[in-house]
Amino acid sequence: MSLERKVTYSTNMKSKCSPIVKVFLVFLIITTCQCQEVDERCEIKATGESGTCKLSFNCPRAEEQAKKGIAPTLCGFYQLTTPVVCCENTITPEPNDNSFLNNDEFIFPEDPPSRNQGNSGSNHNSRKSEQKCNEYSKYITGVVEVIPLVTHTEAISINVTKCWDNSSPLIVGGMPAYKGEFPFMALIGFISEDGDLNWRCGGTIVSDRWIVTAAHCTYSRDEGEPRKIRLGELDYTKEDPDRVDYDVDRIISHPQYKYPEKYNDVALISTNRKIRFTRYIRPACLYTKPSIEQSVAIATGWGRTDYVGENSNKLMKVSLNIYPVSECNRVFKSDKTQLPRGILRSMLCVGELKGGKDTCLGDSGGPLVITDKQNWCKFYIIGVTSFGKLCAQANTPAVYTKISEYVSWIEQTIW
Repeated sequence: MSLERKVTYSTNMKSKCSPIVKVFLVFLIITTCQCQEVDERCEIKATGESGTCKLSFNCPRAEEQAKKGIAPTLCGFYQLTTPVVCCENTITPEPNDNSFLNNDEFIFPEDPPSRNQGNSGSNHNSRKSEQKCNEYSKYITGVVEVIPLVTHTEAISINVTKCWDNSSPLIVGGMPAYKGEFPFMALIGFISEDGDLNWRCGGTIVSDRWIVTAAHCTYSRDEGEPRKIRLGELDYTKEDPDRVDYDVDRIISHPQYKYPEKYNDVALISTNRKIRFTRYIRPACLYTKPSIEQSVAIATGWGRTDYVGENSNKLMKVSLNIYPVSECNRVFKSDKTQLPRGILRSMLCVGELKGGKDTCLGDSGGPLVITDKQNWCKFYIIGVTSFGKLCAQANTPAVYTKISEYVSWIEQTIW
């Protein structure tokens, strides 16, 4: 089996966050800010005592003082809206079910939030995948009651994200991802005759049981069908308590996928048990619109960093341009055996015409994603890594299966 194709994004949130909390909106002059980060040591100006910089809603003492009109000592601001205050070291905030319990673990409820929360009213008129996207998105967005630091002012509500901070721009070239940066990523493993576990393809979590991948990743001539799914992985050569392995339960390739042709190269793989979502493991949304509004997307995977090299043991990321299908028809026009009808609208043409950036061998089945413009925590999978020519060569974009063309089939299969 030919396994053809790699992937991008960024992180550095250190703080804890709960879904419904009271925070302080900043109405203070900038000279009160010490410009420190969460968990750094600080000094409380009013008392001279030492403290620790905390998100304001994680410091009950500062909240109490703010209600009395006493301004706390500011360390800085998180995402420009949430104050980070100098908190007495004796104060320990009480976590709740949706808290960041520590800097490494993000606990989600065992069951999805009830449908009467947030903006779920629109679910009645939306398709199943959009309903599920809204349902899963409530795990990463909280409604926050904001108390301005002025007297006689009523609280207001704002939405805040509860995932890694996206403070870096899209990367020009491929580079290693950060832990928790792409929580929807899946590794697909095959077992050899010698019993070795080989990670051959990537995939994307789209529900609490199902992974989307490429149809050509569902069988290997030497190793048969995939047997293992690994989630929450960053570097598969290192032990990590946050990663979880699952056995493969079912494999469903698109009914119109006919090897060796490249059309309808999409498949679904289910895990043998329900996936427990954490800070490092959660689904991506299915992109349902026929046209893609953004011109740049993110690809991720553990494939080769160059055509003749070995697969990367670390999750990699790269930003790629989306081109008209005609560009890929130019590149693959001579391939009449695998593409007798050329590149179709059910495919995406993606890459970098100048060269130097691409997915590569071993990235097959992995996602091509974009982020929501209003909420960078929310990822939409727009494509599945399918095939290409030489990796990262100039004027040779790769081809991805276009997810929006297969949403109905996916919905009927998994929900």
